[in-house]
Amino acid sequence: MTARSTIPFVFLLVLLTSGCGPRSSARQEAPSSPRPPAMYTVGRALLGAPGHARLGLHAAPVSPLAGWLSPAAVPSPDGRYVAYNTWRQLREDDPALSWEDQGIAVGDKLARPSIRLYDLERGSDEPLVDGGFSLAWRSDGALAYFQGSGRAYRAGVPYRGDVFVRPSASGVPARWTSHPGRYVVAGWAGPTLLAYRERAGEALDLLSLDGPGRARTLSSDAGLVAISPDGSRALVEHGPDQGPPSLEILRVADGRRLAFLDLTTVDPAVGLVGYAGDWEGDRALAPSSSGAAIFRIGQGRIALVRTIRAATSVTEPRFAPAGRVTAWTTTPSGGAFLDCNAVSARCARVQPLPQARGAQGYPTWRRPVYNPSRPQ
Repeated sequence: MTARSTIPFVFLLVLLTSGCGPRSSARQEAPSSPRPPAMYTVGRALLGAPGHARLGLHAAPVSPLAGWLSPAAVPSPDGRYVAYNTWRQLREDDPALSWEDQGIAVGDKLARPSIRLYDLERGSDEPLVDGGFSLAWRSDGALAYFQGSGRAYRAGVPYRGDVFVRPSASGVPARWTSHPGRYVVAGWAGPTLLAYRERAGEALDLLSLDGPGRARTLSSDAGLVAISPDGSRALVEHGPDQGPPSLEILRVADGRRLAFLDLTTVDPAVGLVGYAGDWEGDRALAPSSSGAAIFRIGQGRIALVRTIRAATSVTEPRFAPAGRVTAWTTTPSGGAFLDCNAVSARCARVQPLPQARGAQGYPTWRRPVYNPSRPQ
């Protein structure tokens, strides 16, 4: 489950069947009343926002150009706003048919990504960035995002642009990248912005951006699992294309390796480890071939604590209160959340709303709303 092998950079619209299995040695059971993440979206509905049971958004948060490399919706550090990615089709495009069969030529406009801002205090929902996707809030309210040089996504044309940072949602944007490329904003590590740069063949480099024109490669052919709670370290994964699947901890300031784990030396059920996980205290959580894996982060050391098994892959696992872990998965009837006991590794499936059909008959997207940036 790596950036190179499981996340096509354009349309992430193939859904898998999933479930979760018990662990016979468990001492504790999953919560009797399983719950989804604290805040999440189901189609256009935003649920769990402080003081609001359910809110209607202008469009469903979804980001086909970023997939799970970046959250679809991110709350601001002060809790007032939720910024989210949207995707507006400019013409019908059936993924079951070739572009030639549909009369689509290279360069034709297919869709337009954008970022919108929902104000929980005023109840307003306004466009923020036209032609943008992927975003990250810094603890002081600065907002980073990618914006395409051309606003529309065109058939067969790489969607290139730059990373911008605003001092606030209403501030004047500054370009932080020196050359247009295919970037995805991942999260803030303190004052440093972490972002992906896609190379040929959908290979990903993890970049550190310290200001306008101050970008460096933190790790090549890597996926960001999580940022440490103090923002000083990054946990990254490497897939089998670069040797044995592995995890490493890097110091954000200079890229120095602080710890390394060869995943072939731990429980075979872990297999490959993916990006978009979580880090809380001395524990890190990552998607894995078996479902999810919890690691202990020590001084110069990464150790596997336990695996949480699921029938198929899960995405965006997060630590939750009361020793729980939540994650997003899919089922024949649509997307669902898993609510798991982090000690017993037993899970319950949460189907928050009845299944609905989205554009072109695809299931409505369900996504957690969270901020991977640190410190928060």
